Amino acid sequence: MNINEYMKLKYLTIIIQEECTDGTLCYRAEHPQLPGCMSHGLTPDEAIRNLIDAKHLYIETLLDKGLDVPMPPQST
Repeated sequence: MNINEYMKLKYLTIIIQEECTDGTLCYRAEHPQLPGCMSHGLTPDEAIRNLIDAKHLYIETLLDKGLDVPMPPQST
């Protein structure tokens, strides 16, 4: 598979509300099937948009290193 095919896969997305370093609320979005693939944003939507970029970089790095890309669970 190439990176565009991996980007189309539906990975579980978790959004967690957190406190930023300045004390304001922010959000972390992550794909649990891609360990360490996460992003932050001031809103849930911003965190998800940033996660798309993080997912692309994460998968691209794995592919460049010749490593396996974890697959999302199969839908039933």
